[in-house]
Amino acid sequence: MPCPKCLARPGYHNFVNFGSLNGAALFYSAPAKTEDMNQDGTKLANLMIHIEEIGSAPWIWVIDCGNMGLKHYTDMNFNTRLLDIIAKNKNLTGVWIVRPNIWIRGAHKLFNTMSSAIILKKVSYFDGSKLELLDKFQSVGMGIEAIQWLIRQ
Repeated sequence: MPCPKCLARPGYHNFVNFGSLNGAALFYSAPAKTEDMNQDGTKLANLMIHIEEIGSAPWIWVIDCGNMGLKHYTDMNFNTRLLDIIAKNKNLTGVWIVRPNIWIRGAHKLFNTMSSAIILKKVSYFDGSKLELLDKFQSVGMGIEAIQWLIRQ
């Protein structure tokens, strides 16, 4: 079932399939670009709609932290529930954090001490200039079209 909010306003949740890598679909999200600022459970419910749309195919979640401000940071309850959701998703093969910030790195470290979720070991960071990002994405085998799309974001 497609997300009703994104059908009404495309990009509302900023969850975009932008390519593939070794048979895994690449999905992009950017907290600074989403219009959904709710932390009352509806944001997670809507995110679940997008994740369920992926089905049983392997996927990588690319989360772009560029331009995040305080209003984009989520509370620990939201983060804990999100970790629970992605930890249970056996098709999620990795989480790539692009342009990470101190808050994201801190949350990752905290969750590593509190949880044994395997997905936490599959978090990779990608940071640097556009040229450095190009090199890093090429080194993991990402195609040039997907890299160009990602760098333009």
